[in-house]
Amino acid sequence: MLSLQENETVVIVIRRHWWILVRPTIAFVVLLILPTTAAIGAAYMPGLGNFFAEPLGDFVTVLYLLILLLFAFLLWTDYYLDVWIVTSQRIIDIEQKSLFHRVISEIPMKRIQDVTIEINGIIETLLKFGDLRVQTAAEGAFTIKNAPHPHEAKDKILFYLRENTENLKHSDGAGL
Repeated sequence: MLSLQENETVVIVIRRHWWILVRPTIAFVVLLILPTTAAIGAAYMPGLGNFFAEPLGDFVTVLYLLILLLFAFLLWTDYYLDVWIVTSQRIIDIEQKSLFHRVISEIPMKRIQDVTIEINGIIETLLKFGDLRVQTAAEGAFTIKNAPHPHEAKDKILFYLRENTENLKHSDGAGL
């Protein structure tokens, strides 16, 4: 669970672009249609036609569909739970590695040194998504691949980075 600090607000939540799910969705639909196609084809083959009419054929078909739905669920879970949460004071990177393995990291805004956007290809340019990388001196780099509207996210991160830098300068100057 995410707990915000005092005077901290969520600015933007970034997930990967929907285009990333197109290829697996097409593969899922093709694999979903496969048992129906096999059953229709088996009706024209004398030996295989009986297999789909027997309980074992039903069991194999249902097991196949169950495994297919499980993989679709795992794909959706990985997509939905991989997220960047940009707040007014930090960036939180939640990376879902597998169903029961999650890595959560954060970078305070005051430690950010560079924000880089990388957009490769026609599809990425037309649909406006690409890689967004935030670098620090000590921790290295955080990267969210295939982030939608990376220019807007970069602008918001830099805005709050400047705001935190100015607040830090004013609080340091107040003690002099």
